[in-house]
Amino acid sequence: MKREFIPNVDLMKVFNSNCMLINDAENSENGIILIKAGADGPPLHTHPEQEEYFVVLKGELEVYNENKWVVVKEGEKIFTPKHMTHSFRSRHHEDCIFEYYLTPKRNFSEMLLTFEKLTNEGKLKSTSDFKSIIFLALTFKKFSKEYVSVVPPQFVINTMAGIGKLMGLKI
Repeated sequence: MKREFIPNVDLMKVFNSNCMLINDAENSENGIILIKAGADGPPLHTHPEQEEYFVVLKGELEVYNENKWVVVKEGEKIFTPKHMTHSFRSRHHEDCIFEYYLTPKRNFSEMLLTFEKLTNEGKLKSTSDFKSIIFLALTFKKFSKEYVSVVPPQFVINTMAGIGKLMGLKI
């Protein structure tokens, strides 16, 4: 079923992407993401309790899967089992729209909504300033059953989240 992309989670300012949470698949979290042409996606990471697959609806998406970048074209899909290091990015000349599915259902959607909330509150401004990195680390630490960073290593995320806690910062 082809869906119209109507974003309901704005991640453009910090992550160069917007998301439409759908969550209509049984025991799964799913949605559609638009990533801007030339943009990087999330850092290399794993999902310790979920498997994920991507279906490209428009454009081309590069997915880091099985230790290499793979181009996934419109109409194609790619699967990532739990614990596999992966990420995505757009290197094509046009924006990419893709659908994602994470199974079983956990709290990934809540993590995306937390990023949007922190951005709207002015706590998350980029992926490069110190205070924003602290808030990212606090969020990743809170959702460690959904997302485990590989680069930077999770111990760095945990350390940065600890610094944030010492500073009295909260998400």
